[in-house]
Amino acid sequence: MSAQVDHAEIKLGQIFTIIMATAAFILSDPRWLIALGAIFLVTALYRPLSPFVLVYRNVVRPLGVMHSDYRLDNIQPHTFGQLVGALTVAIALALLYAGYGMAGWAIVWILSGLTLTSYLGWCIGCFMYYRINRLGLRGFFRHAPTDRSVRLGQRPRKEAAQPGSHPE
Repeated sequence: MSAQVDHAEIKLGQIFTIIMATAAFILSDPRWLIALGAIFLVTALYRPLSPFVLVYRNVVRPLGVMHSDYRLDNIQPHTFGQLVGALTVAIALALLYAGYGMAGWAIVWILSGLTLTSYLGWCIGCFMYYRINRLGLRGFFRHAPTDRSVRLGQRPRKEAAQPGSHPE
């Protein structure tokens, strides 16, 4: 069932993802990736405990640094995207620890590039989720896009949100 999803909360997570992946590369320290993969997994399994979500809800939004951006959307594709991110980080870490540094860091840069693309409005995880939905696989993938006027994986339009119906 669709609901009002705060896309500002999602965007903050995307900003932190890019920062952490870049820090891991610049410092050549995979521990940043371990932390990022753990955050992805926590966010996918139980979003309210996500460090990114907690920072947004308890610090960033109350201070007015970012304002809520509620849109009629499904949270499940974003959850799936977090699982894809966790898997991607796991592959990068496996490559790094197996001695394939160039390949591991290339995966990290691909993750950062796709996260930037998502920040700008098109999410590969959401695209994959909705493609699987269209193949007829139900269960977790039962939700169809809420805004059929945009490309598959694209952020729903702001107009699709119903004013005053977001949770606080």
